[in-house]
Amino acid sequence: MGPDPAGLERFFEHLQAVNRYVRAGWFGEPRRQPTRVQWMILRKLQRTGGCSVGELAQRVDVGPSAMSQMLDRLERVGWLSREPDPRDARGRTVRLTRQGEDVVRAVEQEWIRRLARPFARLEPDEQKQLLALMDKLAQFVTEEGR
Repeated sequence: MGPDPAGLERFFEHLQAVNRYVRAGWFGEPRRQPTRVQWMILRKLQRTGGCSVGELAQRVDVGPSAMSQMLDRLERVGWLSREPDPRDARGRTVRLTRQGEDVVRAVEQEWIRRLARPFARLEPDEQKQLLALMDKLAQFVTEEGR
């Protein structure tokens, strides 16, 4: 027997509510911080240490020319750089700059700060149980994605 569809819908709604809560404090100030798509790009670069324009385009499901325009904006504000790909003379590797790394760190710190108060309202055992279940779910999602 599969999971209860109503329960899955509730779970999804709760995930969205937590996501909106965390993002509201940070992405609510668009002049200071990256948009959601820019965040996806910056986070991918932070996790990989750098990648091609094509890989980034795939990540956010846009064409290479649209991605190049997005990267132009991020390069203009100093959050990333493009350099020749040592493995492909025609390719470029996109990397975070120090300023881009600082932006990623600041966003993550703000998210943790915003989550700390509501998370602290859970009992210590509830916190451990929630983390254990989320670890397990994340593992299953990763396995499904392969």
